[in-house]
Amino acid sequence: MQPVDSAASTSSESQMLDFDLPAQPLAAALAQYAAVSGRSVMFIDEWVAGRTSAPVRGRHTSHAALRALLAGTGFTADDVDTQLSGAFILKRVAASPGVASAAGSKRGYDALVQARVWDALCADRRTAPGHYRSILQLQVAASGRISQASVVSSSGDPARDAAMLAALADLTMDRPPPADLALPLTLAILPHDVLPGPRCATVH
Repeated sequence: MQPVDSAASTSSESQMLDFDLPAQPLAAALAQYAAVSGRSVMFIDEWVAGRTSAPVRGRHTSHAALRALLAGTGFTADDVDTQLSGAFILKRVAASPGVASAAGSKRGYDALVQARVWDALCADRRTAPGHYRSILQLQVAASGRISQASVVSSSGDPARDAAMLAALADLTMDRPPPADLALPLTLAILPHDVLPGPRCATVH
């Protein structure tokens, strides 16, 4: 995961900023975007290799400028941490959906993986979510087993990172993934003060 940071303070959603970004390699465009907007963008280097941004010129909010920059690239950006660093995560845009049931199946499988990963991390006090942030990338085999897990943004504790990977090493879903599920899956683990949500039961 490649973070693109700026020393500029995070701009508010409504603030209009002047952009003059030509079409260029996507990684370079994201770096220039961060310098103007003060918003960090995290991405995986291999994803953006060979991709070209759309030009962005004129006055835009930071969100609107990023949407324009990513037009036609096959990516979108999700807010990760608007309360603190204001970071975005670059995400692949899903292919054109087929029938509604297929789209629902993919969303349901994403939720299944998230739930199983959550349970696996909650089972160990070292990895229980709630007080750290990390980004994980997962490959799911045709059998439903997580065939590969990697930490693309460290939790800040190498021992915890290793424990997270160990917890996911033999994790298996109760059904195989849809054939058209976009892999790898990217999951963001965020603190409760950033993204309120379910909490782990007491672990021992």
